[in-house]
Amino acid sequence: MNKLIPIVISLLIVSTAYIWHSHNQCPLPTRALEKKTIIVGTNSEYPPFSFIKDDQIVGFDIDLVKEVVNRLDKEIEIRDMPFTALIPETQLGQIQVIATGLSPTAQRAKRLLFTKPYLTGGSLLIISRADAPLKTLSELIDKDVVVNEGFTADFFMSDIEGPHLVKLKAPAEAFLALQNKRADAFVSSQASVTPFFDKYGKEQFSITVIPETEEIIALAISKKFPKLLEQIQKVLEELQEDGTIEHLKQKWNL
Repeated sequence: MNKLIPIVISLLIVSTAYIWHSHNQCPLPTRALEKKTIIVGTNSEYPPFSFIKDDQIVGFDIDLVKEVVNRLDKEIEIRDMPFTALIPETQLGQIQVIATGLSPTAQRAKRLLFTKPYLTGGSLLIISRADAPLKTLSELIDKDVVVNEGFTADFFMSDIEGPHLVKLKAPAEAFLALQNKRADAFVSSQASVTPFFDKYGKEQFSITVIPETEEIIALAISKKFPKLLEQIQKVLEELQEDGTIEHLKQKWNL
């Protein structure tokens, strides 16, 4: 029996080496092994781009990024988190893509990669109470003005001296502050307030367009995945050409 031990050990070593070699040199050609998951970060407090409906995250950006990932033949994992966590998590590579109505800026471009904008237009609005209307930027001086932190209106109003900015997370919070007289005005993009007006009406508000403003939306990609940017940009161009983006714009009233 003792003479067999060295032989058994030798056979085990040879078998292990063969298995290791086979695993590393000849991976199984199954689609299950080829499949990879793209992790998408969003903040579900910004309709119509990303919000909760019937316990599901839905919206224009959610539909769009799902279609992009599907055409890349990948799986998708959507992580809902506070807006302020999205960019740091993407820088770390914990998130590969941000899809939440995000506007590209020069400052953000230092930390993220951006696709070409797939949605442009839609002016910024000054929204105030109908019984205390504010219709121009000059009228906002020394007033408490709500913006949604990190979005287009936030960057726009931060460059204007005079208003006292109140930065809140979501349009719903901004409207509540306005209705409760904790703020004098709410500056936001047309797209982000349309769902609120569709649901609750606009009769109690004064609404004024800020001239020569627009919202620009793109997907953001982690700098740790530069090849993914090329792949996603190619798909976005296909979606533009085949009318898919236009269809989604109509679906979400953009």
